[in-house]
Amino acid sequence: MELNQTIIRLISILATGGKKADRFLSLSDKSASLHLNKESLIDVNEESILLLGKEDISQRIFPVPENKVSSCIDFNKLEKFCSEIDIVRLNHLGISYGSSNIEMELNHFKGLLSGSPFKLYEEKSDNSNQRWFFIGIKENWEYPLFELVFTQGKDKFSTDWIPHFQIDIDTNQSFEELKALTDKYLGQNFFGWELDIPKIGVVLAMGKLANIDGTKIYLGMGTNRRRTEYHRKHILVEV
Repeated sequence: MELNQTIIRLISILATGGKKADRFLSLSDKSASLHLNKESLIDVNEESILLLGKEDISQRIFPVPENKVSSCIDFNKLEKFCSEIDIVRLNHLGISYGSSNIEMELNHFKGLLSGSPFKLYEEKSDNSNQRWFFIGIKENWEYPLFELVFTQGKDKFSTDWIPHFQIDIDTNQSFEELKALTDKYLGQNFFGWELDIPKIGVVLAMGKLANIDGTKIYLGMGTNRRRTEYHRKHILVEV
């Protein structure tokens, strides 16, 4: 499946550049797995995106009706881009999609977590129509999480942001430095969304890397103003 193959290659290029990646990632040409102490959080292979070893969640990010509009990634430019950014770690992977009943979605994933060492956390969203959740173990704050972004609406719908798969990395660079590099390698005005916190500045920015049959792939980049440890310990609230 083109989407899965692209995601695997992107994780391999982006996540392995981080200083903290090797402890949590298992990578091959055909799969990418995120784990902690042999417990699997997410496994991406050529056929599925398997959460907690229990459920293929790839169907949740396929748009209905399917949109055959696609855009390709220039992997040569992406690799050059990665050679010039100072990646600290993989912060999280995640998916985003529309739902007519967010509470039902939430309860479904709570059920999947039963019997696993992982917990479900929520971060307050900046959008009244969205809720942001993370699966993982926040006590080990360097461990990457898996994000679920639910947007209230029809069961499934498609916008420039929905549905999507995201890869999010922490860096040691300022927003201005990252913008200069994205302008150079990923296209002018790459960032479509920024989290700008008063008195702190831009801590995170996201841009679209590709659109594969209607499923978008987004790259999030934390700046040197992002405080991942603080976010894990003080912003995320267990659900």
